[in-house]
Amino acid sequence: MKKLFCFFITVCCACSTVCLTACSKPEEDSVDMQVRMLSTSDLVDAGEMLSNARAAVVGISVDYPDSYSIGSGFAISGDGLILTNNHVVEGGGEITLYYADKTIGRAKMLWADPGLDVAVLQSERAIPYLETNIDGVSIGEPVYALGTPLTLEFKHTITHGIVSATNRTLESQSFSGELSFMQSLIQHDAAINPGNSGGPLINSSGQVVGINTLKATEGEGIGFAVPIEIGKIVVEKLSKNSNYTSPYFGVFGFDSDIALAYGEKLDKNGVFVVSVDSPAVDAGISKGDLIIKFAGKEIVNLLDLKEAILSSEQGEAVLVEYIRNGEVKQSLVTLK
Repeated sequence: MKKLFCFFITVCCACSTVCLTACSKPEEDSVDMQVRMLSTSDLVDAGEMLSNARAAVVGISVDYPDSYSIGSGFAISGDGLILTNNHVVEGGGEITLYYADKTIGRAKMLWADPGLDVAVLQSERAIPYLETNIDGVSIGEPVYALGTPLTLEFKHTITHGIVSATNRTLESQSFSGELSFMQSLIQHDAAINPGNSGGPLINSSGQVVGINTLKATEGEGIGFAVPIEIGKIVVEKLSKNSNYTSPYFGVFGFDSDIALAYGEKLDKNGVFVVSVDSPAVDAGISKGDLIIKFAGKEIVNLLDLKEAILSSEQGEAVLVEYIRNGEVKQSLVTLK
């Protein structure tokens, strides 16, 4: 697979050196920071909806020994939990948040998953939060990206586009040069740049549908977002238990349509197992199996499997159904 994509973190440090021509700062509209879900049921004007949504979005800067990085984040709960990308905060020191009312606060990292490129921060201050939409998006649907492109001078920038495709799989490269695959991504053409990482992708009702994470470096208008379903599950878990850590299944796989591209002939949708580790291997699951059900949930693609795993608990024994050589099998897996 040709390597076309890289994490925004590869250019985050350069963002801090962007030079702007000197000019007086225009006065911004006042922002209502009363803690509440930013409901859009009574709003019919897109400008009003987007203006309100800014209150839930934060600019992020993270200190490193010789530099700092810039990113974005947003609140989707009333207890100060902020969603962002793992690569925005990974390996960094002090985390500073820049709120929409021009105040500054601190945050600490509560949870992160490099494979999903999602992290959850605890803001020292609760702020308004965005509603989520876990029903998925449609191709051609209007979407808006909110974030901090290039520099903190541009925090709370809003851009507009449409959903170009869904369920994309990408090979990506981190700042350290490590390669990985990201799956189940939303592709859109709202303009995003270094620093937009971790910001929300919202629909025309002001609901979050994704977390902006990647862009194509060899093209224009090709950005990607992690579906909000993953972040929502984790935030709900952390709201109940701040020490929550996600359970481990021990399977790496592809959506069945991706497996077809690699020459695998499959008769059913599911997750094709590429490699397996404990505890899945201990339960008899092996490379080449097609997972079709996890803990009673039908598995059509990798996003379904991720949601099912995150909805489970460490130590829980779950029944996994899979197809091997045309035969349906079942295994009981105790999650680590």
